[in-house]
Amino acid sequence: MSETSNRDTTPGPAVSASDVATIGSRFLRYLPFITIAHFLIGLPALIASLALAYFAFVQADATQKMQSGGVMPFVTFGTSNGDKEGNQDIALTLTNNGVGPAILGPIEIRYEGKPVNTPIDLLEACCTDTGARPLRFSTSPSTGIAVRPGETIEFVSFPRTPASEQIWQTFNKERWKLQVRACYCSIFNDCWLTEGMQGLPKAVNKCPANWSLYREDAGNRIAGVDVK
Repeated sequence: MSETSNRDTTPGPAVSASDVATIGSRFLRYLPFITIAHFLIGLPALIASLALAYFAFVQADATQKMQSGGVMPFVTFGTSNGDKEGNQDIALTLTNNGVGPAILGPIEIRYEGKPVNTPIDLLEACCTDTGARPLRFSTSPSTGIAVRPGETIEFVSFPRTPASEQIWQTFNKERWKLQVRACYCSIFNDCWLTEGMQGLPKAVNKCPANWSLYREDAGNRIAGVDVK
């Protein structure tokens, strides 16, 4: 029978506090370099992610602008004293020269700085002291309607007749003093203000609500005829 001799085992040397402090100080010394290395490793992926996000934003913005531009209306005010048929009618018009439909909002008309609210008020302010109700003229809605591209809305049409000759002559001169501004929107609810006959439209968030509104006065579309 063989016997295994017992060997005395001695514990290893204990780690002193000074060794722990040395290791800790070395780790802290290299910690910034380790952090920078991790950052440099992940930097390309971060740049690629930011670039993809930017290109996606640019593409979405370009797509939105293309959609908006493809249906952008362009409404202008105009006035004339004759039509293609040779009728001598003084007309106040709004024309959509854009590529998309226009939703007409409020319209304001001023004569010599003072607002006029109806066609009758307009003629009485500029052209007659005896009243405009006996005169016959036609109007059409100018607010809350859609105007197709290339379409013209005559919101006031004043024909030349023997009975209206004097007022017609006066109105033919005074119509150039009118200050007309209108608000309109696209089908995407982008809105613009147009003022006068030659001004470029100004983009706005929404149509103003503080204008002195001009209205058709449909109950007196034919002036002097009472509608009951």
